[in-house]
Amino acid sequence: MKFVALTLIASLTLVGPAIAWPWGNDNELDFSSVETMQKSLEEVTESMSPDDKKAFGQALIAILLENNPVTSAVEPGLPQLMAMGQLGDKFYNGMGVWMSGVTVDDVKVKAAEIATRKADQAGVAAKAEAEEQKDAEALFAQQKCLDERIVISNIRVEEGDFSNNLAFDITNNLPFAISGVQFEYVVKQEGRSVPINKDGSSFSVSGGVEPKETKSLTYYYHGPMGDAGKTFVETKMINAFDAVELPLLDTKTRYIGRPEGFSDQKCE
Repeated sequence: MKFVALTLIASLTLVGPAIAWPWGNDNELDFSSVETMQKSLEEVTESMSPDDKKAFGQALIAILLENNPVTSAVEPGLPQLMAMGQLGDKFYNGMGVWMSGVTVDDVKVKAAEIATRKADQAGVAAKAEAEEQKDAEALFAQQKCLDERIVISNIRVEEGDFSNNLAFDITNNLPFAISGVQFEYVVKQEGRSVPINKDGSSFSVSGGVEPKETKSLTYYYHGPMGDAGKTFVETKMINAFDAVELPLLDTKTRYIGRPEGFSDQKCE
């Protein structure tokens, strides 16, 4: 019988913050036994809408957990529910005392508190999501700017005497010197839909690259070569480093061997 009552309560969960319940009154619910509680719940919720029943059930569970001598001493949330489960039928022992005087209106007040809290949490989450989206858009715009200002050209995979190399020219069209860059590259082959290699590279340039300067660079390449004359490489700029090796962008990446912090210079 106690399990049936618990199932009845647990089947009611709040789905939205709207508050328009007609069922609030000062009539006490009967918690003298599990049986009388179940009867009280059935009488009170019989004519409620589905949403009202869910709000009522959520609020009643909260009040039961807050008033029970054991679960009231446990951290709210999952720990309380776990403690309730561990008690089993013992959870209801003495309920007529610790739930004495609880009315339908008390449940409505608790339901309103829960709905308000959920609405506040949803508002905070929405604000955080909006800020995250704003940051992502700003990062994308800066990376696009770097793609336009730092030009990687003549990029190719070459077979060297001792290793395969990624060779390219880099031109700095920013108004300040850069000490290095980070970019992703995709090695493709004519006639194939799937790239033969994808990777990234973060490196320093000896002496840096001054504004309007072009340097020819060669770096170790550890991927497949592809067929001679049919292989080409595409790049996407991820970040760049100013003259003192500080990254221009916060990409949530930890660059080992570089100073902490970020450059006060921006791609414009």
